[in-house]
Amino acid sequence: MGQATTARKQRAEGIRADTNWAQLFGAEIRRLILWVPVGLGVGIWLYFRGAEEPDPLWCLILVPPVLALATGWARRAGLATLILAAALGSMATGFSAALMHAHWIVAPMLAGSIDETVEGRVIAVTRARSGAPRVLLDHVLIYGLESAETPIRARVTLRPEDTPPPLGHSLRVYARLGPASGPVEPGGFDFRRKAYFERLGAVGFARGIAIPLGPAAYDSILDRTKIWLATQRSSLANALREALQGPTGAFAAAIIVGDRSGIEETDAEALRTANLSHLLAISGLHMGILTGLIFVAARMGLALVPRIGLMVSTKKVAACAALATGLLYLAMSGATVATQRAFIMVAVALIAVLLDRPAITLRALCVAATIILLIRPISLLDVGFQMSFAATTALVAGFAALRDFNRRREAPSAKSRAIPLRVLRGLAIYAGGLIATSLLAGLATAPFAAFHFNRMAPYGLPANLAAVPVMGLWVAPSAVASGLLAPFGLEGWGLRAMGAGIDWILIVAHWTADLPGAVRPAEAAPLWILGAIGLGGLWLALWQGPWRLFGILPILAAAFVWADPPPRPEVLISADGRLVGAIGSEGRALDKDRAASFVAARWLARDGDLADQVQAFNRPGVSASASMAKARLSNGWQIVVMRGRKAEEPECIARKLVVLYTRANVSGACRIVSRRETSVMQGLAIYTDGDEIEIVPSRRPESRLWSNQ
Repeated sequence: MGQATTARKQRAEGIRADTNWAQLFGAEIRRLILWVPVGLGVGIWLYFRGAEEPDPLWCLILVPPVLALATGWARRAGLATLILAAALGSMATGFSAALMHAHWIVAPMLAGSIDETVEGRVIAVTRARSGAPRVLLDHVLIYGLESAETPIRARVTLRPEDTPPPLGHSLRVYARLGPASGPVEPGGFDFRRKAYFERLGAVGFARGIAIPLGPAAYDSILDRTKIWLATQRSSLANALREALQGPTGAFAAAIIVGDRSGIEETDAEALRTANLSHLLAISGLHMGILTGLIFVAARMGLALVPRIGLMVSTKKVAACAALATGLLYLAMSGATVATQRAFIMVAVALIAVLLDRPAITLRALCVAATIILLIRPISLLDVGFQMSFAATTALVAGFAALRDFNRRREAPSAKSRAIPLRVLRGLAIYAGGLIATSLLAGLATAPFAAFHFNRMAPYGLPANLAAVPVMGLWVAPSAVASGLLAPFGLEGWGLRAMGAGIDWILIVAHWTADLPGAVRPAEAAPLWILGAIGLGGLWLALWQGPWRLFGILPILAAAFVWADPPPRPEVLISADGRLVGAIGSEGRALDKDRAASFVAARWLARDGDLADQVQAFNRPGVSASASMAKARLSNGWQIVVMRGRKAEEPECIARKLVVLYTRANVSGACRIVSRRETSVMQGLAIYTDGDEIEIVPSRRPESRLWSNQ
């Protein structure tokens, strides 16, 4: 009898415990689905972090956790098992998706630099940092190379005086070509990996005149359509730059068709400094504004005809119209990766409307992120993807929390308010929403901007408050009106109105950029800091209970470490040895005032240094000639970089490092990095370690698809 009573008590306590668990975590369990793209991202990150290329058979090994989850075994096994299986399954899926995608797009890349004639069809025209035209070629033919060794795509910077042929036409030019470069220093951005996933197997610059060869052949109707769309984009961009002269027309071409080749560097720098450069990229903001305008206009237009409103769902018809407009905008803007991402996010929201589901929710955002990561896993490493989803997640979660807070409050009836008070309340809500939007998006994207671009914009909030409403309420509607009026020859009205709004945005950008302290440098930080901030932000956004506040802890820890980051390399040497930078009494000193300008800019930016290359060249710390560069470290070591054919052999003594980029016979007590080693390292970073030195290659030893091509 006593044993039976004890058993009943234990069962009752278990039921109460399960009930308490369900009450406490019931809402959170329903939100576990929001962590699926996070698991996918972790799996993708694990694939890219490895030093060795995994065997494709790993996909078969990682499938069982996914199958176990799909069959429902994990659900029957209990909540903890379900969560574990879901986590393992999503990570395995992300890892497998990245692995399969990398092997699916494999294409030849040049193994080294060559001087050769290249032919190809022009599929895109941009401008290099110098302002010279730069063409992207497909149907590539490189003289002297077998077809199996020839890259699918090549990018060539032409001479400034050359005029690229029209899109879809072939071109022949004698050029210096080579593989895409790796990181400019350890932990830097790996352009070679990015080029691999874009199937860009050769980059270089012209050594001769670019010779047009006329229209090229087409592979298929789809190929012909792509070239036709690209041609229409180019024609529209030229028409916009003609109708709206100067920076205004260049800005219009950027936001409508994605052609940023006409943007002057002074305007681009002002927009970056004011944290307004996101207005140039065709992203979720532009796609959302355009489709939102079409949705509202279509629904209001249908509502004017009562018979239609009774026959069909005006909301769903408007959603279809907005979806079709977004698809057209995707095609006309070049369907870049950022635009594809924006379209997927908008499409998920509009399809939710068609299915009578809430359009803007964390679940819809989860679906969009999942689709993008499965289709193009490399997007995880794209700063545009990171900033876009950080901003959107913060906005959706922030306004959802605000909505829940308002529901708990007892609001007075709107009927009890006078009309002036209601108007004032509406204006206050709009202003508050605008401030909250800019603040949430700014706070969410600031760590990513600081990490990737090594700069912060302290005046970004007021600049966005002054510019973004003009973009949404004036520039975008004017652009839509111009497109609707174009068939009647009246597009000039809309273009002039759009130009006035663009001029205001540029005025705000330049005025903000001229303020004292408009740019704050951010020194380079380890990758784990960005991961800690990202996971902390997701913890805050995706949970509902009070434990969500634990997400603040990794953010604070990362910020504390970032405030005093690890020391920077005392000496940096570029991959070809042409540029050397050493920490001196006034900051990093460079031995060249022009050469390798991109490398110099990235070194200084990652130092948290606002100086330009000329200023760094005039600093003490490096003595150099055409054939040699010398620097002294803080612990007394001497660094000698030999790079010229006529370089004099240095005295080889203890506590001296000689780095060879030329044929030379150096022997003695010094430490030597041979020419063969420098060709593999692709640049060096030299740190002090007490009385010794540590040499870290820019290109880490790895065997990956993009490093072995």
